[in-house]
Amino acid sequence: MVYGMKDILKAHLDHLCGAENVHVNMPMSRKTSLQIGGVVKFYVIARTREILLKLLSALDYIDEPYRIVGAGANLLASDDYFDGVVIRLGFNEVVPNGEFVYADAGVGLGTLCAWTRQQSLTGFEWLAGIPGTVGGALFMNAGAYDGDMAKSCVCVDVLLPAEDAFVLAMSFEHALADPFAPKEWRIINIPSTQLEFAYRDSRFMRNRDWIILGGYFRLQPGDKIEITRRIREIVTKRGKSLPTEPNGGSTFRRPKPDFYVGTTIDRLGLKGTTVGGAQISHKHAGVIVNTGNATCADVLALIDQIKTAVHDDTGVDLHMEYELFPPVVH
Repeated sequence: MVYGMKDILKAHLDHLCGAENVHVNMPMSRKTSLQIGGVVKFYVIARTREILLKLLSALDYIDEPYRIVGAGANLLASDDYFDGVVIRLGFNEVVPNGEFVYADAGVGLGTLCAWTRQQSLTGFEWLAGIPGTVGGALFMNAGAYDGDMAKSCVCVDVLLPAEDAFVLAMSFEHALADPFAPKEWRIINIPSTQLEFAYRDSRFMRNRDWIILGGYFRLQPGDKIEITRRIREIVTKRGKSLPTEPNGGSTFRRPKPDFYVGTTIDRLGLKGTTVGGAQISHKHAGVIVNTGNATCADVLALIDQIKTAVHDDTGVDLHMEYELFPPVVH
């Protein structure tokens, strides 16, 4: 039998990550909430930090393209084939320390919300019903109902190239070197004050080769009954306002505090507008849904149509909230 490079890489990925965590020719449509996306050569789940570090070192050595993803809740994946490795961060531990909580990047936001409720800690009720992960939420400073990640975040463990780590370490006395890290990577703990959190924005969005490993959060003691009531209230509101069809949440960032994108799109009579299988939701004009066979190209064409209509009417430029896949990290 003749083995090709793909077979050899598959064997190595199996060795590093476990064969059960390595998937060949995976459609990204099965890994995103929009249910859109072409096939990727390998989709790999890294279950620990140590596995991730070894995996990145190996992929860098052979110059194999890769991309780090979370749960795909805010991801608009290309229709094209991706000739590389998609790495899903699969470590998902939550560790309490009084009013402080550490959560791995792979922890689901719903899981974290439920965990803090059980611990009678308040501050994360707004996470209820959001289908993302801690890493993705920190990356874009996700928020809802007057809450966001920045309000609770104390610091973040970040894996980044050694040259970036060296520069940052000069500023942070408590920078940590990880014993498992290869020479080209380092883990440092960055305080939230240095992460440039803003509305749907953070320093991570301008340093896309930085990999979020987990965050430390400060919450407040609360009454479990009241926390539960608030969670149920938020879940009910989401159910009434958000569509049930596959979607990626809000399509656009709010361009300014007093500008409501969904309301504007609705006023322009665009609800229900369709391009291919992509449609502006009848339930919430700020959300694009997949009616069953939408492509990335359909969504981008519909987004361009919306942006043009809104700009022509208001002079306001809209910016997409989705993350596009690829680009590639390296």
